Amino acid sequence: MTVEFEECIKDSPRFRAAVDEVETDVVEMEGKLDKLVKLCSGMIEAGKAYVTTNRLFLSGVRDLSQQCQGDAVISECLQRFGDSLQEMVNYHMILFDQAQRSVRQQLHNFVKEDVRKFKETKKQFDKVREDMELSLVRNAQAPRHRPHEVEEATGALTLTRKCFRHLALDYVLQINVLQAKKKFEILDSMLSFMHAQYSFFQQGYSLLHQLDPYMKKLAAELDQLVIDSAVEKRDMERKHAAIQQRTLLQDFSYDEPKVEFDVDAPSGVVMEGYLFKRASNAFKTWNRRWFSIQNSQLVYQKKVKDALTVVVDDLRLCSVKPCEDIERRFCFEVVSPTKSCMLQADSEKLRQAWVRAVQASIASAYRESPDSCYSERLDRTASPSTSSIDSATDSRERGVKGESLLQRVQNVAGNGQCGDCGQPDPRWASINLGVLLCIECSGIHRSLGVHCSKVRSLTLDSWEPELLKLMCELGNNTVNQIYEAQCEGPGSRKPTASSSRQDKEAWIKDKYVEKKFLRKVPSAPAGDSLPSRQGEEQRADGGLAAGRGGWRCSLSLPSF
Repeated sequence: MTVEFEECIKDSPRFRAAVDEVETDVVEMEGKLDKLVKLCSGMIEAGKAYVTTNRLFLSGVRDLSQQCQGDAVISECLQRFGDSLQEMVNYHMILFDQAQRSVRQQLHNFVKEDVRKFKETKKQFDKVREDMELSLVRNAQAPRHRPHEVEEATGALTLTRKCFRHLALDYVLQINVLQAKKKFEILDSMLSFMHAQYSFFQQGYSLLHQLDPYMKKLAAELDQLVIDSAVEKRDMERKHAAIQQRTLLQDFSYDEPKVEFDVDAPSGVVMEGYLFKRASNAFKTWNRRWFSIQNSQLVYQKKVKDALTVVVDDLRLCSVKPCEDIERRFCFEVVSPTKSCMLQADSEKLRQAWVRAVQASIASAYRESPDSCYSERLDRTASPSTSSIDSATDSRERGVKGESLLQRVQNVAGNGQCGDCGQPDPRWASINLGVLLCIECSGIHRSLGVHCSKVRSLTLDSWEPELLKLMCELGNNTVNQIYEAQCEGPGSRKPTASSSRQDKEAWIKDKYVEKKFLRKVPSAPAGDSLPSRQGEEQRADGGLAAGRGGWRCSLSLPSF
């Protein structure tokens, strides 16, 4: 609002009303600007706290990267992502610094300097106006028959009026300058802040755009990792089942285990296992250690990383005998010319096996040439003791079963190609949507979350009979008639097998998450349900339901 100079000279009611309005506006503006400056300060402080916490997070990422140096993929991923996030933290700091200068400091200076100067001028103007009011009253009250008082009142009024007019002109100038500067300061500070925001997001976009090819490559590797993990999981489950079945036929009492030793073992380990060893100190304590007979020596260790401790350096110079004259059971003693070692097995059968193993090793050492007994030294810290499971038959059965399941489901109408992009020979399925998918589309479905799509392999995973019946009953054609009922509009072109991953991902989200292509049904029911074998209709949030008495499927559509 601009105040006219002519009106201030007249000191008209319009001038006074305009001044009052400007003063009220300045007071309100000062309060709003103070509040904005405080909010900006809070935003900057919170941003700095965020940056500090983000730096701690990046420090944790770098520590994890150092820990995972043995895995090149994880180490490279953490290193590259950590560097990119560090750049984003630097961009944040630049943004906060510019917000400090453009909004907080600039508007704060405007309030503390220009507005304060206006308020000081207002105080002077109000005082002079009060003096002029008093002068007008005194001049009006001066009696006619007292020329001296009349002359004095008239002179005072003249001087006060001149001072008022002069100060009123200055005050009006101050008002107009303040109004113009207010507009400039506010617009300039906000424009500078928005330029800082633009630079921040532009730099962030450029940084992530450079990282995009690596992220896409990593996403493809993750898809393959899911497949490898599924194969490994299936193999481990089969091995676990085989071992569990085998253990059910065994009794793990002390007398039943089959204990064997081999003096001609290729690894050089004749026998190994846990034994209790009596210490040679005064307390005669017993400690359980991992013993082994190898290279004509009896050795033991407490942990895998510990060095081997040699009990008997040359078995040819020792003898072994069971001990029945001590309180503990299943003990035997290995005696050498310099010392003896008392050992205890877990059972009588194990004791006999260890005694025979030591005796056989002694006989074998005597059969060898003297030089060969000392030519080989111990250079290993642990001996492998793993069991192997022959899974060739299981692999063949799994392959036949997987192919049979794949053929049954792919024979359904529309299942010869991916339900989303048309890629031939799909081998993945969404069990709650009822569609077959290629490997790339299955990865996109998996990224939506299990609340949207539950992905399962036709060849690697196990399938319940109800799910298999459901997949054979639906098919891609049936499901797409619902989810692609209205996909002829502009911008809704269905991707093909050669389309980019971004196009496929956008289509899948529009189709299943946003449900953009469902036919709008004006009637009361919220969706159409597929008929079940038991003849009932059921509305659900998606997918399928299986029960003891049978199975049913329902695809729910949102109400419009």
